[in-house]
Amino acid sequence: MDKLIVTNHPRFKTLTQNILQRRKEKVAVNVPVYVDLKTPRPFEEDMSKYSGDESCAAAAKKDHIYLDAVGFGAGCCCLQITIQTRNINEARVLYDHLTPLCPVMLALTAASPIFRGYLTDVDSRWDVIAASVDCRTREERSLEPLRNERFVIPKSRHGSVDCYLSTCGSRYNDIPLVYDKNIEQQLLDNKVDKQMALHIAHLFIRDPILLYSERIHQDNANEIDHFENIQSTNWQSMRFKLPSVNKDAGWRVEFRPCEVQLTDYENAAFGVFIVLLTRAILSFNLNMLIPISKGFQSEYDMFSSSTVGISIQHRREELVPFHPL
Repeated sequence: MDKLIVTNHPRFKTLTQNILQRRKEKVAVNVPVYVDLKTPRPFEEDMSKYSGDESCAAAAKKDHIYLDAVGFGAGCCCLQITIQTRNINEARVLYDHLTPLCPVMLALTAASPIFRGYLTDVDSRWDVIAASVDCRTREERSLEPLRNERFVIPKSRHGSVDCYLSTCGSRYNDIPLVYDKNIEQQLLDNKVDKQMALHIAHLFIRDPILLYSERIHQDNANEIDHFENIQSTNWQSMRFKLPSVNKDAGWRVEFRPCEVQLTDYENAAFGVFIVLLTRAILSFNLNMLIPISKGFQSEYDMFSSSTVGISIQHRREELVPFHPL
């Protein structure tokens, strides 16, 4: 049964080991328990029956379900849809206009209300995964002053999108972006535009957490595995995907927030809906953009959505007409 739940592939075993090694401590995920008439208050577990490690008892919060392993998040299932585009400009437009819809679709597909056999007061997997694969050190989490690390990083490498990519979307980038200035300058010097340079430089604030020994030495003029090593371990709600080396696949965007459903019919329905939505955005020049700060708050609200109910209030004071690149 364990093999049906957790894969034995070396990639995932190595990811787990490297996340913990880089973090220098166990992950600690506390999911609020759903409180009903029979729930003890406060809700507390005797962690000693699971482990003799005293850190578990110290990290576990009252009225929460405690999870202390990468597998609790990485073992969750999801529905991800990759859309082929005609060119880089179309890919950037779709990336931007689908980003504000990520929290909406996560809420519509939310299907993860139970962890460790307990009913929780959240109904999606998102925060659990984000915390379970959070490889940031204490310095990067701003728990200690920066001494050995380069950046204070606001959130886990599994999280929401931090910046738009298109010219139209750039005006809505209204939150500070952490990025590697040296990489940004290198890209600008090689004729990469500002928005794309910032996006890639932002990805590279993360260290690699997985590398196959046979892929260390590569011809970077003809292979992109070194880039994909960073790209594929930045688990954001949207992913901007470069063409494959052999040209079998072109510019693509990946829509990543949805949760897997119980039936093939439901999964197919959500997949088809996202594809049809991209056709509508492009055909009717729909403007789905909101300030990234509002989108971030919306994602936070949705990803932390309670089974009691969720609501998002956002009024657009200024509607800027959408013009494709």
